[in-house]
Amino acid sequence: MTTAGSEPGHINPGKVLSDTGDILKKSFATIWIVALILFIPVAILGYFSDQGWLINLIYSIATLVASLYMAGIVVRVVQDVEADGKVDASVGDLFGSITPKLWSILLLSIVTGILIVIGFFFFIIPGIILALMWLVAVPALVAEDLGVFAAMSRSSELTKGNRWRLIGVFILIYILLIVMGIIVALFVAITPILGVIIGLLLAIVIYPYVSIIIAVVYYELLEAKGESKPGPGVGTMAPPSGEMPA
Repeated sequence: MTTAGSEPGHINPGKVLSDTGDILKKSFATIWIVALILFIPVAILGYFSDQGWLINLIYSIATLVASLYMAGIVVRVVQDVEADGKVDASVGDLFGSITPKLWSILLLSIVTGILIVIGFFFFIIPGIILALMWLVAVPALVAEDLGVFAAMSRSSELTKGNRWRLIGVFILIYILLIVMGIIVALFVAITPILGVIIGLLLAIVIYPYVSIIIAVVYYELLEAKGESKPGPGVGTMAPPSGEMPA
């Protein structure tokens, strides 16, 4: 993806959203098949989640696993599209490439999530800064085959100088997630089955879109800094010196 109209070393948030739409068009079938595989079981569990604490726990774990898979697989999809304009990997290959990294993505999400929450506790601004700093940590971990802390460091390096340009993207992501939660809650209040259906529809639209935005930001940051882009596949870019992959 090109970044025409951006200043050297800086990304154009408008271009990020434009490229996100372009990638979504080129990967539409693959993305939604993956989303359906991940979120239909979650929706079914959600319908029964009020039947007891165990079902609710399983539902929560399934939701977490689905979102982690979605975030990782979308990075692979964007890698494919960036390479030749289309998705070459099969759905099975995409799942297979992310499964070995799932624990690393989980640990990364836990570490950054805890630190960001602590940051928000201290007058909000530090939390926003940390969220922007680590916005592309998951794409860095997946695309560059990095470990958890190396991915956090890499994301911090890539976003430096562009964090406040990304604030609009950051706000959009959180608005989408908040709106999804509100809509689902409203429909659940009407009838649980309707809430499950609407929740599933929103999940297969919003989760992939948010994940693509973040992956596109990663690629735009690489291009803005004049760095080569990792091609499709696992471990196509060597990690920085001294860092071991997960």
